[in-house]
Amino acid sequence: MAVAERETVDGGRIAGYVWPLTVALIMVAPSQFSYALDPKDGPFILYADLFAAAVFGVWLISVLARRRWNEIVLPPAAIWALLVVAALSALGATSLRSAAVEIAQIVLYFVAVYALFANVLYGQHRLVVATKALAIATTVVIGFALVQYFSADDAMDVRGTFGNRNVYSAYLAMVLPLLYGMAIWVRDTVHRVWFLALLVLGAFTMLAGLHLWVLALVLLVISALKGLRAVGYYLLGATVFVAIVVLALPMNRQALFTELADPFERGEVHKIITMPGEEPPPLVKKRWLEWQPALTMMSDNFLLGVGAGNYQKHIGEGTYYGFLPNVKKTEPDTNNLYLVIGSSMGFAGLVAFLAWIGRTWAMAETGWERARDHWSMGLSWGLLGSVYAIMLINLFSSLFVRGTSLVWALVFAMVASVHYRGFAGEGVQQAGPRSSEDNAGED
Repeated sequence: MAVAERETVDGGRIAGYVWPLTVALIMVAPSQFSYALDPKDGPFILYADLFAAAVFGVWLISVLARRRWNEIVLPPAAIWALLVVAALSALGATSLRSAAVEIAQIVLYFVAVYALFANVLYGQHRLVVATKALAIATTVVIGFALVQYFSADDAMDVRGTFGNRNVYSAYLAMVLPLLYGMAIWVRDTVHRVWFLALLVLGAFTMLAGLHLWVLALVLLVISALKGLRAVGYYLLGATVFVAIVVLALPMNRQALFTELADPFERGEVHKIITMPGEEPPPLVKKRWLEWQPALTMMSDNFLLGVGAGNYQKHIGEGTYYGFLPNVKKTEPDTNNLYLVIGSSMGFAGLVAFLAWIGRTWAMAETGWERARDHWSMGLSWGLLGSVYAIMLINLFSSLFVRGTSLVWALVFAMVASVHYRGFAGEGVQQAGPRSSEDNAGED
């Protein structure tokens, strides 16, 4: 057997393992179970990240062995630009280790894993299977959260398989629109009931305030895209949900109304001098106050920021924080990701980041044009809803964290797969590597 033919056969055998490994990766992605090299300072190595790197390695070997590199979908140019900016910003970073960790995460999530998903998840069958795998994973995540909800006294403890309620709610805000899009389009009763049940139970356990209302807005938009009847059913269901679940249950009411409407810090505060028996003055929550020093940090380091991964190293410095009251530790994962990118990687990094999101948004807007049936229509509108949610959630939290970044990469890669290959399957390919800047939308 010739060497080239043997390589093709061996590559085909290796490629046979890639698809089931990719499905397994989707199912283990939404969690923050990790190993800490240092319990306090990390870095924290997510077990799912290690598995993702291994699956990417298997896929890459299969591509090289079969000499299929001219057919692959490449990460968009904006991501490569973001990596260049991140590397340049690291030259001025206080902590080179933090910069290296951030750059490594961008490479893993938005280059390696993105390429894996965009090239393995081709055609309607694989895209639907990937969505069902994500639904299975979400069922497990919500199952954990339900147990926590009925056994905990504090909304902070309802976090699913994640480290806190903000990451858990951000994950659901990103994933549930995809499942809702499927539910309002597919005609299979079992799947429709499953997806809607996940939506209701997921919303029931979302206790991070703004996240639920972002989800509600996105679902309203998806319903409007479906038609007036879908809007009517959605508004009826949302009204009943708010009246029965949110208003009637103390934990939900506190987290989603009372706490959200209150802009001031509550509970024990520090660094405030008061007389015995005197209450401290009203203090705006630190999560909102930090927007000002983040903007100051960005303006003082306009082009490249203070260094990738170095936001937390500088945000509390007097140079940026000034005389703002610093009386309480910020709740984890409540930072505005756009401000984090802008202050750590500068205006250049923010432009590259927004260009990536904007290009994916543009591709998602046209996905329905390639739909062939109700399943593909559900996928198209569901993916668009997830893109909307990602853009909004990052204003109040960050999806660029362990446990959600893999799923973020999955959503954007599925959008790219639909854009370049439609829903027809593997046989529809173009010669030459493709990225988000190519104009190749035919089926």
